[in-house]
Amino acid sequence: MRRRVLFLAAGLVLLTPYLCQAASEAVALLTEIRAGQGEVRVKLMGEADWKAPLPLLSLRAGDQLRATQNAAAVVLFTGGQGTVTITPGNSPYTVQPPAGAASRESPPIVGTLSRILMGKKKDLNYVPLTTRSAKQPPLALSPRGGKLLGPPTLEWSGSDRARYAVRVFGPQGLLWQQSDLSRRPLPYPASAPALSPGVAYRWELETKDFPVEKGQFSLLAPREVADVRQTLASLVPAVLPGYPKNTIVLMRAGFLLDKELLAEARQELLSALARDPDEPGLHLMLGEVYEQTGLPGLAGEEFDEAQFLSSKTP
Repeated sequence: MRRRVLFLAAGLVLLTPYLCQAASEAVALLTEIRAGQGEVRVKLMGEADWKAPLPLLSLRAGDQLRATQNAAAVVLFTGGQGTVTITPGNSPYTVQPPAGAASRESPPIVGTLSRILMGKKKDLNYVPLTTRSAKQPPLALSPRGGKLLGPPTLEWSGSDRARYAVRVFGPQGLLWQQSDLSRRPLPYPASAPALSPGVAYRWELETKDFPVEKGQFSLLAPREVADVRQTLASLVPAVLPGYPKNTIVLMRAGFLLDKELLAEARQELLSALARDPDEPGLHLMLGEVYEQTGLPGLAGEEFDEAQFLSSKTP
């Protein structure tokens, strides 16, 4: 990922016009910005200038978007009323909600998720990122709070040359431990003591010369797991024809965040970014996950990338 410094003044200048838009007035949400060899720009109603949009920007009726060359943008309408893709062919596009009620083909959760996504933090005003030390301190990445659909897969960052030890604790003390580990995802094994829904667990990561890192998690009850999986099954391209794939990923991630399923939201976004690393909205949502899990440095990197990708010029 590109490493750049976020400047306080620049962040405030970019952010101010968008914060003035009341969420209650919004009729749509900008979910995808594909710059390609061109650019995507927005002109808010009542303003004279075209500007680079922030990802997940709330849009009111009368706002305009335009795309040049092979650039494109996707707008998700509130209330489950579908999407529209803005290209050079239909630019400039004036935002107007589709006539009629919500699409009968869209599950009811789609209308709810557009509002959930509008509530996500879009403040890209972060302190400058410091240069990483050559000796990388370990970070417990996941899980770091929130709930899980099943036993955890423990993930951390750090030096590839270091060896690590992990321990999982329950209310009665140590449940399971393993040492002399390399840096790779580590599933909680089936041979370890079973984990119970609704119980608060914690895990620790230890390596030489650094403080112990800690994370927390709990498991959903089977009925809750079934409900979550049923909703996720309705948020797939086969059920949502016409919804672009990254917009669906954002809806899935927004749903998972709303349910406090932080580790699952992170995996959803990382998988999408592996396929499409240049989508600003995915970086913004991943930054939201890292912010909620107490990793401000990683959050700042994702917010930085989101701002860069959404404002770059040919």
